[in-house]
Amino acid sequence: MSNQLAVFMDFENIALWAEQEFLDFELTPLMEYLENRGAIAILRAYGDWSRFSRYREDLMNHAVDLIQIFSIRAGKNRADIRMALDALEVAIQRTHIDTFIIISGDSDFGPLVTKLREYGKYTLGIGPREVTHPLLVRACDEFIYLEVALGELADEDRLIEPSASELESARQLLLKALRVHAQRSELPVLAAKLKQTMLLLDSTFSEASIGHTQFKTWLEQNTDILTLFIKDHQLYVAPSEFDPTPEWEDRPWRAGGLGNSQQLTAGTGIAGVAAAEAPVKLSLRQQYNQIFTRLKMTSVDFATRRDVLRDIYRELSERSGERTTDELLDELCDRYEAQGLIRSKTTLRQIWQMGFRQRAFDYHEQVASVHVPVWLDAEIDSEAAFVQRAESGFVYAVVNAGLEIDKTELAIILLNDGEHTEYIDSLLEDLEQRGLVIQIEGRYMLPGHSSIPFADEPALQPIIYDIENVQLPDSMPRGFEKARSLSKTAMLQRSQDFAASARSYLMACRLQWDAVEAGEPGAVLEDLRWYMASYASVRAGELSQIHRDYAHSRPYYLAFFFLVQEDDPLWSRMRGLITPMLSYYWVNAWRELGLNAGNPSLSATTPAEIAVRAATHETPDLCGLWYAMSNALAEVNPGLVRRVASQIRLNRGESPTYAQVADTLEQMLMQ
Repeated sequence: MSNQLAVFMDFENIALWAEQEFLDFELTPLMEYLENRGAIAILRAYGDWSRFSRYREDLMNHAVDLIQIFSIRAGKNRADIRMALDALEVAIQRTHIDTFIIISGDSDFGPLVTKLREYGKYTLGIGPREVTHPLLVRACDEFIYLEVALGELADEDRLIEPSASELESARQLLLKALRVHAQRSELPVLAAKLKQTMLLLDSTFSEASIGHTQFKTWLEQNTDILTLFIKDHQLYVAPSEFDPTPEWEDRPWRAGGLGNSQQLTAGTGIAGVAAAEAPVKLSLRQQYNQIFTRLKMTSVDFATRRDVLRDIYRELSERSGERTTDELLDELCDRYEAQGLIRSKTTLRQIWQMGFRQRAFDYHEQVASVHVPVWLDAEIDSEAAFVQRAESGFVYAVVNAGLEIDKTELAIILLNDGEHTEYIDSLLEDLEQRGLVIQIEGRYMLPGHSSIPFADEPALQPIIYDIENVQLPDSMPRGFEKARSLSKTAMLQRSQDFAASARSYLMACRLQWDAVEAGEPGAVLEDLRWYMASYASVRAGELSQIHRDYAHSRPYYLAFFFLVQEDDPLWSRMRGLITPMLSYYWVNAWRELGLNAGNPSLSATTPAEIAVRAATHETPDLCGLWYAMSNALAEVNPGLVRRVASQIRLNRGESPTYAQVADTLEQMLMQ
């Protein structure tokens, strides 16, 4: 495959999907994915830029050629037609470009892809998993789900749990590909080559879609049907019945990544696989890095982080309140570009978030937003104090997860030097002075009456009541490992049986709760909060979707939103659930009052649109109920309400009606 790429993006299709799924659309991960595929010769995006003007600057910063397609009622497929014509023109006129990337979920592009393949072009499709038409997927040489390209499936814990049929289909595809290489006398076959063959047989295959971030880890879990070998530091694969020659007999693959010394050979059956899958306790450093990665706190190196934080402080100390966050970050982007430094706005925003989470900024009684003037917090009187305030978030995230503090490990991660533990001491002291952490018997924890700091939190009482009253089978093993196993079972159950999934999650919560209280090594608060949020989501679904008990489902929705905050690792773990949960939460207001909920449609309407329709509905009771529900939401998760208000302004801010609803939401936050 050539490194010369031609990229054609049906922008409206993917932007609307991303906004519905995640309340926003981060362009940078997609751009980085495309750049990693090869040298981009042509990069075009098609859409009505009067509707998507907020993305224009970011697109142009990535050298995207914006093709204006005016939206007219009779011309629904104008963008599709223009994209197809342009792609064919490039294919004919620029023969040196061999790889065409079509970013869309629309089946209308299937004939285009077929025609490009007739011209001998390699075609890569990128589209959303849930809405991409199978015809488009099958037409491409290779297809990648947009969630993968955006990095939404970058964490093993956040991967979509596959069904049993999906797992079996993938295994059958694996065996079919191995038979192809057996016919060619190419066994053992290089793992990377095997994957290429699987993609040729089925372009929809992706290890991410079956619960794995790496092809290798999935192969390791299928050693009942295959044998793995290592040669020249590369992984090779053969069927389980393969009779190795002397060349291969001494080259069995050891699953070192799992911490398992067992050789995965042809004789490894189901029992061997189970052993390989046994939970392995991560080191503290690995656990720290896992948390920081979810919060996007370690996406830049130490020098860049410090440099940007210092620049932010200097700009705000010299010109406090003169610019919005967005304007300040734009200025810094321009400055770094002029200096030849590669620092995207997304990177700057992630560094900015460190200070924001630790309340380093002041918005003078306005609702915190990137679109309002910003000041430094009054308590910050020096550059060192600002940097320390921002970086204290690293230590807070560790305490929030219920992990013990290892100052040497934290110093290595934060400062690249394990000897500077005194700096970690200063961060802990700052957090203690601000009342964010406490120290009891040498252990740091969040303020609370027990090892479970949120045990008395009002928003969580429905879940805590359920946890306290659930009956565990006497024969059930105790401990956090069993809790983890139950949570995986619950993931598989949630698409078929809400009630069964809720019970599995609830028992996992109880086991993890007891393990944390007992101080069991490996039992952490972060996992407990994850199980509780998962339980809240399926319990809310069970009550509202199955039992039609909308009023009693509401506390579980609010418990979910209380746990899943933007500045918490759970946000990235549960990101795919946030938008549908919010949509159902508000649409249930229609259902509770016996009104027709067919409009708005959950499949096609964003939470922002639902909010506007509810707030302006002709039925006063619905308006009142929506207002009360939104107030309750603002109390438990103000950041989410702020996001919705911002989305309303971005989408239709020029409309007085829309602006009024955004004002209403922001007033709730002010209260």
